[in-house]
Amino acid sequence: MPQRVLIAGTSPLLAGRLAARCLAAADGAAGTEVVLLSVVRSRPGAPAPGREELAGLVAESGSGAEGPDGLDARRLTVVCAEPDGVDAELKTWPAEQVWCVVPGWDRSQARGARADAALAGSLLAALPGLGARRYVQVGQDPAPDDGRAQRSCRDLERMAVEACLDAGVSWRMLRTAPVVDARAPALGECPPGAHRLLWALDSVRAEVADRVPDWFERQPLRVAGVAGLGLPLLTAERAAGELWRAGAPGDLPDGFSSVPRPAPVPLTDVLARAGAVHGIDVRPVPDRAAFNAVDRLLDLRLTDVRRQAVRLCGTDEDTDSDTDTTATATAEAPLPPPADGTAPSKGAPSLSPAGQWELFGAVRAARASPDAAPGTDGGLRRRVVDVAGRPLVLFEGGTGEGPPLLVLNALGQGPGFLTRLCAHLAPHHRVVTWQVRGTEREDPAWGTRHQLDDIDAVLEAVGAERAHLLGWCTGAKIATAFQQHRPEAVASLVFLNATFRQNDRWDGMDTKYESDLAAVCRALDRRPQKAAWMLDLLAPGAAGGSGSPGARDAGVLGVLSRALADEVRRPFRDAEVLVRYARQLMDLWRLDSAAQAPRVAVPTLFVCSEFDGISSPARAREAARCFPHARYAELAVAGHYAPHDRPVLVAELITEFVRAPREVADLVRYAEITWHIDTEGTAR
Repeated sequence: MPQRVLIAGTSPLLAGRLAARCLAAADGAAGTEVVLLSVVRSRPGAPAPGREELAGLVAESGSGAEGPDGLDARRLTVVCAEPDGVDAELKTWPAEQVWCVVPGWDRSQARGARADAALAGSLLAALPGLGARRYVQVGQDPAPDDGRAQRSCRDLERMAVEACLDAGVSWRMLRTAPVVDARAPALGECPPGAHRLLWALDSVRAEVADRVPDWFERQPLRVAGVAGLGLPLLTAERAAGELWRAGAPGDLPDGFSSVPRPAPVPLTDVLARAGAVHGIDVRPVPDRAAFNAVDRLLDLRLTDVRRQAVRLCGTDEDTDSDTDTTATATAEAPLPPPADGTAPSKGAPSLSPAGQWELFGAVRAARASPDAAPGTDGGLRRRVVDVAGRPLVLFEGGTGEGPPLLVLNALGQGPGFLTRLCAHLAPHHRVVTWQVRGTEREDPAWGTRHQLDDIDAVLEAVGAERAHLLGWCTGAKIATAFQQHRPEAVASLVFLNATFRQNDRWDGMDTKYESDLAAVCRALDRRPQKAAWMLDLLAPGAAGGSGSPGARDAGVLGVLSRALADEVRRPFRDAEVLVRYARQLMDLWRLDSAAQAPRVAVPTLFVCSEFDGISSPARAREAARCFPHARYAELAVAGHYAPHDRPVLVAELITEFVRAPREVADLVRYAEITWHIDTEGTAR
């Protein structure tokens, strides 16, 4: 008799592979219908796949299963739902068998655990209404030393077993280690282990190449803390096959089982092969004493990889990956004998070296640069509106619900600094930015008060009564002033590499660049005729490499991105523009933001950088203490132009902050971010 199988998951990769297995099963000929419910919240760097991508994955996974055309697509229904829309979807799809695929593979462990628990809770609550007779939950098989993941896994399984017992539904609790698959990047997934390692190498390579393209032709990339560790390289196809055999047969008793982990490949071998695929000479070293900034950045991004690795035993770290090496961690219980009588694999070797080369190359080819942005304009539309009798150039993009994000650029700057960031924000929000006025030759004098009038005009032009304000550099002080000017119009504040420089306050915290700039501006305010002589005194393209006093040198990461070479010169391109710029800054530095900050009642996020040699991170931290509801995040081994250099990470911080301002520090907690928050939720 035809039946329906509902496969719902937060991992589209694994859920899609399981859907293909279900369609290809022996009882498929009887007309089994499969509903694949993908519950993934799209975010910067990890877009949720659509129905076409998921249907393509299922078809590819089942290629050849039913003749030349593969699986019968008529028996597959793909549904993509937001987390808050799951309950409504479940009312539409009753099913005899329900699979809940929640392996906990979100890059943010807290966010992943929350999403997995929410989906499992919705499915379990709906079991009686669905008419389900069997429930199968696929969770993670945590690394031995990952206590937080172990607790999350146990809690989720306990909740599922209790709900199934109450509903009188048979159950199976399955676990799997993280998988590797060439389709993962296209699906917006980056499972722990090998995929995080490949992402770390690719993201570091892209960030360095954006500054010095041939850097890695001359320099190695050093790693430490990897000796004696290994990664089990489990393909998604193999994991799906083992999971299907362990959970699909209806005559299996209730119980637990885990997919056997393949023999771990020494982490040094994986790094060497992955590095070669990316054109990088990766060299293991005994300690971090000689690390430069690039080495540090990779080390931070490998933190999660080391956590997922297992200790090699019985061999040294140089053992060839074809050998049958075993890890110290073993599965809790073996897989049950499959219904077809074949034996499940046990302790099979991991991917061969040739297989690793092929897979790593395919993953790199499938992944666009993590910080790439489409087009030179970030995908924003340009239009001109009339404000105070003069043209104001707007750039707009995105169609997100809720208040738009108004991006306040720094004084004297063009839109090029923020196009990458806006491109990664636009798929999730409505984004609006504009050409800041006051430095062009045809502009009249345009002080802080006029900038506030421009924000009023932008709100009216885009038809919004309320907005989130994002201020980069000097834009932070203007955003604060606007919140005081019209408190009801501001939903939240985000300050990116903010400067809160103020005359006679927070003295001694200037970066060298700020000190030099202040001296030039004071001189030009008194003697503008000297502007031509002073044009060469400032070289903003070389700034941003030293950071706070006592910080380590940024090295190549302190070099300006080639894409910004012309942008940084805008305020310094001629004497007249420089005078206008200097007077705008002098006017801004008179603004008492410290007095305004305690009255800011909306959530506020500071995102600053360790190596910001233009805007003082130390002063930004002091300013953050004045805001009652502030969060302060500092990006390690990053400079003043972090919104351009690391747009995916900065966009993720902004997106999660807008969604859940009180929880952002838990939802975006990575090794390269240091959060400064006291017990009252205020930046410290």
